[in-house]
Amino acid sequence: MTRPTAMSVARALVWFAAAYGLALVGYLVINAVSSRWLGTGEYGYFVIAVTTSLVIGQLGLFGAHRGGLREAAIMGETDDPERLARLRSDVRVALLLTLPLAAAVSGLVMSLITGDTAATRIVAGAGFAALVWLGGVQKLWANLLRGLGAIRFASLLEGRSGGGLVSCGQAVALLLVWLLWPETGLTGALAAMAVGFAGPVLTAGLMVHRRWAHVPGRTPLWSAARDSVRRNWRFAVNQFAVYSAMTVELWVAGLVFGEVDASHYAAAQRLSLLLAIPMTAIQVVFAPVAARLLDRGRTEDLQAVLRTGATAAGVVTSFVWIPMLIAPGAVLALVLGEDFRGAAAPLVVLTLGGLANVVVGLAGTALTMSHREGVVAAVQTGSVVARLALGFTAAILWGPVGLAASAAVVAAATYGLMWWQAWRLLGVRTDVTLRPRLSLLKRTSA
Repeated sequence: MTRPTAMSVARALVWFAAAYGLALVGYLVINAVSSRWLGTGEYGYFVIAVTTSLVIGQLGLFGAHRGGLREAAIMGETDDPERLARLRSDVRVALLLTLPLAAAVSGLVMSLITGDTAATRIVAGAGFAALVWLGGVQKLWANLLRGLGAIRFASLLEGRSGGGLVSCGQAVALLLVWLLWPETGLTGALAAMAVGFAGPVLTAGLMVHRRWAHVPGRTPLWSAARDSVRRNWRFAVNQFAVYSAMTVELWVAGLVFGEVDASHYAAAQRLSLLLAIPMTAIQVVFAPVAARLLDRGRTEDLQAVLRTGATAAGVVTSFVWIPMLIAPGAVLALVLGEDFRGAAAPLVVLTLGGLANVVVGLAGTALTMSHREGVVAAVQTGSVVARLALGFTAAILWGPVGLAASAAVVAAATYGLMWWQAWRLLGVRTDVTLRPRLSLLKRTSA
């Protein structure tokens, strides 16, 4: 991989804005096509399957991607054979052991619960296993590339939407399968989503490999696995909890509601995630920045950079949340089709809850990059438990709106607690500010 030249945070944010726009287009097309193809009968299960594959992929990586990001960010563009060897060892464990195991087991389970014929079950299981594996590899390469300085490509590869390259590839594959083989339904949709990963993931893998190809020696796999788990298990718990928290209510909806209500809740949740795309994508820029500034003890600069970044993300997000609060039914009908207007009330509630993430900013990123990923893991694990307990109760008593309210309350409490922990442990505020220091972004290297 050719080493990138230094790029300021300000320039990186401009690139991020373009990458966000591309990701947003792909994300909307994916949902527009899948909702019209699968209807209220299967769309909810499609969303549940796709988001669950991300959760399992996070578990399969066992924290190697986030630990690798921090190590690579500290190393930056310099050659450090010891760190590169450690990164390569963790990647081997994820690619050859933990991630394939997670994909195989989950694919087997999917084949047992989906489809009416043997052929359908095999395709569904294989497609889901591929989604798990490719989604995990996408996260792995994107985090390493971010740390190593390939910020532009990383911003196109990863994001809450899947990243611009991936989401657009998935959108095209989904559209083609719908037009050519509409009878494949849910199984065909999952297979198309897996195909969309292939090209960007392969390209990213080649880029990372070129960076450490000169590093000699390989640690035996089982020994490397032991060392990787010891280094990264807190990241694993943290990331699994984060992605589970995004999916818990979908699982509850699938278990408690009928097909239509489950699809309506899934539709509301998918659109409300548009609020999280800017904040998630902006981590592509700010996670390595936080790691470097914390390593150098520059907490004052870190606070200014993070608060300015949160403000920038808030401005971008306003173009999404304002229409979803003013005309939720119209937004749902435009994106997903007329059959999904019934999801308007849950969408409003989830949008209000999602605004807490925008206000708080990148508190979790600051904590994980400061070697306090255990704190984040504890907060996120508590969030998942609360979501399960409150979610089932609210869903049974008050339906989709009650489930949305439960999710919004727990999300706001989680983000608030994360902000407080960053302030208490690091002395750093991450919330939006009315006085952003844009000049500092131009001087800070991304």
